[in-house]
Amino acid sequence: MRSYLKALFFDLDGTLADTVPAIAEAVNLTLLELGFPTHTTEEIKSYIGKGPRHLISEALPKDIRENHPETVDKALAIYNEAYAKTYLNTDKLYDGMEEAIITLSKYYKIAVLSNKQDEYVKNLVKQLLPEGICSLACGTVNGIPAKPDSTLALKMAEELQVEHYECMLIGDSDIDLLTAENAGFDVLSVSWGYVSKSKLLIKGAQDIIDSPKELVEYFE
Repeated sequence: MRSYLKALFFDLDGTLADTVPAIAEAVNLTLLELGFPTHTTEEIKSYIGKGPRHLISEALPKDIRENHPETVDKALAIYNEAYAKTYLNTDKLYDGMEEAIITLSKYYKIAVLSNKQDEYVKNLVKQLLPEGICSLACGTVNGIPAKPDSTLALKMAEELQVEHYECMLIGDSDIDLLTAENAGFDVLSVSWGYVSKSKLLIKGAQDIIDSPKELVEYFE
């Protein structure tokens, strides 16, 4: 195990679990209520990673998101209500992830850092991970900028009583790469999420693993 590390920060969407079906359901319910065209799950997947406002804004017609901020606000409020009813439909981790995290938790503090709403992150972690495995789980809250800003990552490190150079962020996107760079964390990319391996490489990923099984092997 990598002795200089003390904490592993995991992204949630596309890293720990496939949350797209529950998100897509809420997005399309929102669009239907407002009378706008819906999207495929694959289309909605491409909007994920920068927080709920970016997600719903990208799902709206271009003219609406560029010229009608009041409609974006309304859509976000409707989406938040819809996702509050669908998000717990994400009820399992990716295959092999639970075993990997249980093993790693014997050597490192485990944290979850997401751009999903904070309440949903905390409740999903409770549902998805065995009790006592995760030391800290945080999502977006008013007043704290979302990833790739480093504010929340560093705040969490302080709460975990670890230094930034003792942390690694594990995620599936270029947003996670930038977050780690901004926070001074080590970073490990995973290829099973919502950003292709080729794009991760283009965005500067150095270390990429292809399965949760490789996650444990990477730290051996």
